[in-house]
Amino acid sequence: MLTEALPKRIRYPQAGIEEALLEGVLPISRLPRLADALLDNELDNANVPESVAVTLRFSSDGPGRVLVVGEAHFEQHWLCQRCLEPVVLRSGCEIEMILSGHKKVLEQLRNDQDSLLTDGDLVDTADIVEDPLLLALPMSPKHEDCDPAFEIPELIEVMPDASQAQDEIEEGRQRPFAGLKRLTEKD
Repeated sequence: MLTEALPKRIRYPQAGIEEALLEGVLPISRLPRLADALLDNELDNANVPESVAVTLRFSSDGPGRVLVVGEAHFEQHWLCQRCLEPVVLRSGCEIEMILSGHKKVLEQLRNDQDSLLTDGDLVDTADIVEDPLLLALPMSPKHEDCDPAFEIPELIEVMPDASQAQDEIEEGRQRPFAGLKRLTEKD
């Protein structure tokens, strides 16, 4: 398991030239939005992971741009939305992002390419990892196979006949222009 902490900031143009590979962990305290989302797990705070395992590979991708490819993952305790018991799920994401300090360079990218506009030659490692991890969180965490916490009763048909229901609607409907129709009819 990776135990070495990643640097807080990376000089990414140099990392791109050197085709650097960074592997390590990122403390969850450096990912405040992710930490807030994980605290909202309906369980106690002791179940929030201390860190996220991260692998990042940098490479030059043209003038003024660096490509970062990698992955990040962690295990988190959630409340299963089906059986309401705790479940441990691995959340993770793949990262493919273009870094540049020039807005014009990023404007030329395809719409489906992720990018990050940096301020100078340094980029915060958390800025690369946090948004993809937030998008990878489960919307409805659940066990792969479990029984629901409660049974849903079968729906009982309230109206025995659909045509009868339609007739009742027709009887109660107001027709404000019905009198106008009689005036416009020719005898």
